[in-house]
Amino acid sequence: MKWLTNFCAALMLTGSSMAHALHEGQATPQCPSALTDKGQKLDLTAYKGKVLLIDFWATWCGPCQKSMPFLNSLRNQHQREGFEVVAINVDEDSEIAREFLQAHPVDYPMAFDPKGECPAQFNVEAMPSSFFIDKTGKVRKVHLGYRDDDQAAIGKLVSTLLAE
Repeated sequence: MKWLTNFCAALMLTGSSMAHALHEGQATPQCPSALTDKGQKLDLTAYKGKVLLIDFWATWCGPCQKSMPFLNSLRNQHQREGFEVVAINVDEDSEIAREFLQAHPVDYPMAFDPKGECPAQFNVEAMPSSFFIDKTGKVRKVHLGYRDDDQAAIGKLVSTLLAE
């Protein structure tokens, strides 16, 4: 619960910006507690060779909800080029997130981490937090928050990473 309180406080203090919760070039941490929507452990190493956007979100986070249609569209636009989005829901009650996703489906893989262990591994500072991972599995950028004005910068970053 303490990590959830810290998220809320950080969200209020943080606008949307490119930031560095993890150092650029650091290897992608693993999320041993996160389970996919199919009940399997999340294995981020399975995405090596692809550009990956890992998005931490919660149903109580308005900007998170607002970002999901954009991320879904971006993923579908670039998936054939080797781009994938993996979302990690941090609601303490994963059933609430599953109900939300029934009403607002997305095409990208979803994982659930109600204990908050994965956000701790990533040093998540705000909601939503998006981690851009290059084809070698290294963290390249961290984007905190979401506003519609962020779409062009996010799209450009994805295109740049895909071109590498």
